Amino acid sequence: MIVNGIEVTVQRKNIKNMYLRVIPPEGCVKVSAPYFVSDADIIKFIDSKTDWILKKQKEISEKKYIPELKYVNGEKHFLWGKEYELQLIANNIKTAFVKDDILYLPVSRRSKIKNRQKTLDDFYRMELKKGIDNIYDKCVDKVGAKPIDVKIRKMKNWGNCKKNKVITLNSNLAKKPKICLEYVFIHELCHLIEFNHSKNFKMLMDKNCPDWVEIKKKLNE
Repeated sequence: MIVNGIEVTVQRKNIKNMYLRVIPPEGCVKVSAPYFVSDADIIKFIDSKTDWILKKQKEISEKKYIPELKYVNGEKHFLWGKEYELQLIANNIKTAFVKDDILYLPVSRRSKIKNRQKTLDDFYRMELKKGIDNIYDKCVDKVGAKPIDVKIRKMKNWGNCKKNKVITLNSNLAKKPKICLEYVFIHELCHLIEFNHSKNFKMLMDKNCPDWVEIKKKLNE
């Protein structure tokens, strides 16, 4: 149906309440409604949400949409800031690898998305560990602080430092330019000295990673 010039797909379900979604990347509008609700009530519901719908559609149109990964041939993935084309291969080898501009992912023919994702996540974790090993001594010597342990896992933020001196880094850092990993590691090392984001902490960052503000912007692009 069309309400206030907005095309809406309505799906009736065995539910108690109506729900409305604006779905990227096109900003399509979908309403789920109970069987017992009349068309007139659905139209009234959509009409009451018109301003919100238009706002969400505008936000979606202005935002660079990143499609959900499906881990199929030809899909684009990143390693250390460089874009690679994914190529699935037979799983007679253990780990993914890159050659030229191709990222080869060994998976079984009937593997599901979550299995392919895990194989690639393991690859990124391994790459990040190698990246940390390459910069560990340099960064520790520069900052003058040493963690008890450095862990790697997927997480919402890029890194954290606990009061027990354990640093954890996001495995997705392996997708970013290597300078970003160095910045995040130095950031967490500085927290071993200043466990906050005070003026003293920023002075430490300025001293040990002079371009950290610019690198941070690059990291979050």
